[in-house]
Amino acid sequence: MNREEVKTIVREVLVEMLAPFTSLDRQEPKERWVDLKDAWEPLGYPSYGALYRAVQSGLLREGKEVCDRRKPGAMIARWQVNLVAARKRLLQHPAQRGEA
Repeated sequence: MNREEVKTIVREVLVEMLAPFTSLDRQEPKERWVDLKDAWEPLGYPSYGALYRAVQSGLLREGKEVCDRRKPGAMIARWQVNLVAARKRLLQHPAQRGEA
């Protein structure tokens, strides 16, 4: 296998792996908010619970990547996610995330 064949194979694998992330910029408006239950798969999480834990841990920040859209007086949060902002946050290196 020569160098060009390896480059072609690597390129194909990368395109396949990154497709869910790159398609968001082309298809989603910047302020597209979706319910948490519908956001875990486009963001590449293995389950709803994994994305929920990311919200609870503070990885995705309220008011920036996620928003609590519960009705006034409701006890249970109704989380929504800005797909483009969340994807951008998740692609940052952990050391660069900070709180800003």
